[in-house]
Amino acid sequence: MLKSVFSNFFFDKKAIIFAITNVCNYKCEMCSIWKQKNKRMVKLDEAKKVLIKLYKNNFGTIQITGGEPLLNPDVFSIINFAKKLNFLVFLVSNGSLINESVAHKLSVYGVDNFGISFHHYDETISEKIFNHKSILSKTINSIKCLKKENIPTEALFTLSKYNENDIEKIVDYINSFDIGVSFCIPTIVKETSYSLGGNCMNFSREELKNKFLEIIRLKKKGYNIVNNMIFLKEVVDFLEGKNRHYCLGGYKIFYLDWNLDLYPCMIKGQNTPIDEVNFNFENEKCNKCLLQCFREPSLFLLSKSLALKLILQELPNYSKLIKRR
Repeated sequence: MLKSVFSNFFFDKKAIIFAITNVCNYKCEMCSIWKQKNKRMVKLDEAKKVLIKLYKNNFGTIQITGGEPLLNPDVFSIINFAKKLNFLVFLVSNGSLINESVAHKLSVYGVDNFGISFHHYDETISEKIFNHKSILSKTINSIKCLKKENIPTEALFTLSKYNENDIEKIVDYINSFDIGVSFCIPTIVKETSYSLGGNCMNFSREELKNKFLEIIRLKKKGYNIVNNMIFLKEVVDFLEGKNRHYCLGGYKIFYLDWNLDLYPCMIKGQNTPIDEVNFNFENEKCNKCLLQCFREPSLFLLSKSLALKLILQELPNYSKLIKRR
């Protein structure tokens, strides 16, 4: 499997974030997707056409998301077809629907990495963030089921006003389940399929910088934080107006929604039906935001020398996060 990882990064394979539904059983404070009235699931035949087109256009990594992707009845078949095309498959979920049977299917169908939302160790605060009862116990049970099937799992921690003062305690708690933490940077999104943000994610640049200096300190201290140190320092540099790298959103990394509309990223508008896209895009060297799911992967795709540095820097960690086959 690691051979496939190196192949994707060193042979300029593109990456896509594919939202296969806008249906969600949570009502998260920082997300509006659950408010949408026109609910839609991407069907298997639609997904197959998309995946074949992506494969032919040199895509190698797919992040399957939603809404809640496990609510899509075709999710396992979509994963299976993507794996037949040799995609690296990452699944992002709120974790509420994971049980032993689902975890086993995910393992059988070949999910390479599972990202599960995990924003606090306190049940009451977790329920306020997700607007869902008993979320913490469901999340912990999901992690146990995924680990039983040896599916590499990481907690996706979105920084917000609900958890900004408890970062170390939350990371320590998550690490106690023997999984790492990947920090998602609070970003205001308005120009895509749905909006992200709100008052709970309203940080000044200085506040956000200090939080990421704390995260860097925790990583140096030995906590299992998945984000690459180069990226974490890049966040601080960006907030100080002196970052060295740029984003490849709209050039090598894209967002595809449940209507099969392709966006350059989650920030830029300009959606185009996937059937009309030829992927002959120019590198705009964008530097407008800190959206982690685009900015951090971009570092791996900017140059082969930087990709090698990033991988070698945390090879033991990355080898745990990608399923070997």
